[in-house]
Amino acid sequence: MSVVVPMEHDEHMAVQALLPWYARGRLDAAQASEVQAHLLDCAACRAELAAEEPMQTLLQVAASPADTGDVEAGLARLKPRLRPHPAAPRPARWMPWALGLQGVAVAALLTLWLQARQDMPDYQGLAAAGSAPVVADALVMFKLGTSERQLRELLRAHGAGVVAGPTETGAWLLHVDARGLAALRAAPIVEMAEPLQPGPPR
Repeated sequence: MSVVVPMEHDEHMAVQALLPWYARGRLDAAQASEVQAHLLDCAACRAELAAEEPMQTLLQVAASPADTGDVEAGLARLKPRLRPHPAAPRPARWMPWALGLQGVAVAALLTLWLQARQDMPDYQGLAAAGSAPVVADALVMFKLGTSERQLRELLRAHGAGVVAGPTETGAWLLHVDARGLAALRAAPIVEMAEPLQPGPPR
């Protein structure tokens, strides 16, 4: 009998080493029962055994004395001993349903996200309100650090109203009369105040 590798701490590797002898029926009863017990739980070893058995059959046929009969008869005897390779395991029945539901969920979330984006109103500054041309009396720029409260109080104090702004340069277009424009020029938080209308502003 051939030398057989004993079962060690790595059961899987040990069983793989024994599979050729198991396929040829060369193991003793104890080793054969250990291999059979491992095969019950290990699909990889079962697949390897299924691939090993046809090879062992061919080896046995090659080692047997030459048959002087015809080739067709030899093939007929050999075919029943060759088992087809086991088919690959099929995926679980629920897998296509799970993937389909996942796709539907992703599509629904994408639709909700796009709808929420469409429902959001586009931002429009004061300068973008309406298509009519903006008519203002003055262009005013405030110093950096001016708070919204300071700006509002200054405009209210001099009867000025915001027409549009701020522009890309940070300027504001205002309705203001000549006296209010002069007062804005003198305010410490104003960087620049220039009239936009010909002649004295209204």
